[in-house]
Amino acid sequence: MRFDPRHHVSGICVELTRMMLSIDERDLKAKLNEHNSLIGVGSIGDGIANLIAGIFYILTAWTTDGLTMPLKVAFTACGSVIVVMGVAAILSKRLSASKLYKEIIAMNRRASSLIAVRDGADEQANRYLTYYDQQWECWFLPNHSSSGSYEEDKTKLIGYMTSEFKIPSDAFDVKFVGTSTNTKWSTEHQEERTYDYRLYLASVTNLPESWRTDGEFQVGSKRCRWMTVDDMIADPKINDINHDVIHMLKDSI
Repeated sequence: MRFDPRHHVSGICVELTRMMLSIDERDLKAKLNEHNSLIGVGSIGDGIANLIAGIFYILTAWTTDGLTMPLKVAFTACGSVIVVMGVAAILSKRLSASKLYKEIIAMNRRASSLIAVRDGADEQANRYLTYYDQQWECWFLPNHSSSGSYEEDKTKLIGYMTSEFKIPSDAFDVKFVGTSTNTKWSTEHQEERTYDYRLYLASVTNLPESWRTDGEFQVGSKRCRWMTVDDMIADPKINDINHDVIHMLKDSI
């Protein structure tokens, strides 16, 4: 069954859209802490205060002279409700701002576009361009945050490859290969993260002479080298961090 984004309800055509939010983590934490008292059913302190207030209402109802029976019943009912609220606040598992923040962050999916660059003049060559990431201390395929539609994404990737890897835009072709979604442990952030990958294949038709080497070579400020899929699997660091990416590359191209 295919989903039609134009969903009709009682003869009215409703356009359903999805909006991506970009929120700074510090702003999110500040906003959650600002409304911390409103999250869950209250703090233990609030629960104790309500419990005491509720008991006071009930005792007042039955120890105060001159109150009519309807007023006693009303005070007792009000006190009982407050007591229940207090007990619930004390015994319940509260949703704190910190816990809610972690749950929201866990929903955040990282969209990343990967470019498998290979020598277009040698179609038999099963090796791909990688660069060394100083922060991760690992070799990666060229990559960029995904953007919009595949065509928009491809246009930005061409600009990225031109500026970062100094390849003229008319010297390579980019085609979309496929997508993959994986949840894995982020060694940098020490938490599980979900990644939405888009894989593209770029064939360089006019390879710079300095790139025609079996060892490392420099492209601007980047250390680069050619690696086969087997090379990546054999490297413990790459296989540990990007096991899913390696197998996506192996299975898709």
